[in-house]
Amino acid sequence: MSNDISAELPGVFPAGISKGVVLCIVIGIFSYIVDSLLVENGWFSLGSGTTAFILGGIVAQRISNFKKGGEWVIEKILPVSIVLLGFGLNLSVFLEAGDELIGILIGLASALTCLISCYLIGRIIGLERGTSLAIGSGGAICGNSAVVAVSSPLKISQESLAMTLATVNLLGILTFLSIPLFSSLIELNEVSAGIWAGSTIHAVPQAISAGEAIGGEGMILATTVKLSRVSLLILVIPLCAMLGEESGKGFTPREAIDSIPNFLPGFVLAAFLSTWIIGEMYSDFLSDIGKLLLSPILAAIGLFITKESIENQGVKIFTLGAISSAMMILVSYILISILI
Repeated sequence: MSNDISAELPGVFPAGISKGVVLCIVIGIFSYIVDSLLVENGWFSLGSGTTAFILGGIVAQRISNFKKGGEWVIEKILPVSIVLLGFGLNLSVFLEAGDELIGILIGLASALTCLISCYLIGRIIGLERGTSLAIGSGGAICGNSAVVAVSSPLKISQESLAMTLATVNLLGILTFLSIPLFSSLIELNEVSAGIWAGSTIHAVPQAISAGEAIGGEGMILATTVKLSRVSLLILVIPLCAMLGEESGKGFTPREAIDSIPNFLPGFVLAAFLSTWIIGEMYSDFLSDIGKLLLSPILAAIGLFITKESIENQGVKIFTLGAISSAMMILVSYILISILI
């Protein structure tokens, strides 16, 4: 039997794609191991998904014939991952009272600011609507997970998706590092700082880590507010599906229903089950599987980073992401100053 990675696997994958699938899996496993070692030793980690995305992008600059396998991973594995991630969403956060409820409202206002500003500014600078909304979803909701979740219904190209993820990851790291620092410099209390972290930082693990750096109460509020933003996926995915279906005659109710991706009902059902039916142990297990699957998916998306896409769209995409993130930080800070 050949040991060549390009050897096909009959009956497992369609012809021509197995080497790309194997590569994505290998990068995903390697990234997970590296991330685990960094976390265990208390060192800074980008997260296994971000690491896999970067490695996929590096491979793409050297070799270009893995894209078919990357497309298969995105098409087949992504919907499964999104449904499983739904088990990590606790809808009961909307029933909390006190500082948590105020924080949730601030987080939702911050997320809407990011989404709306991306849509409007994207049109001004000439970006495709789908790309603008994907950038907004990544900043407003939950980083990589949100971007890949809306990419299918928005029907954006793999090249645009790769550049969007690169921007969201970079801005996510910057907000993760800056919010705790700024909170300390302007002497925000733990409640305010935790809400600020939860309402602005892109990825869930980064928001929790930033909250932990702020303090015990800060971590609880950062986590609660961040999860409330993640819940917006339930509304944003069908909205993106409708916007992704360009039709000169408009949408009929049947067309609107048909445009909703199949994984959305599964995601909503998973969130409902994890909140009120299934025990936390089982929900966490299923959610963790979804997170593990994200690593090869992000590696696959990284394979579509090209020099041409960086030159053609890189500056516009980063500019839009930076402006919308800055507006999100400013709006949430103003609301915290008024309400807390």
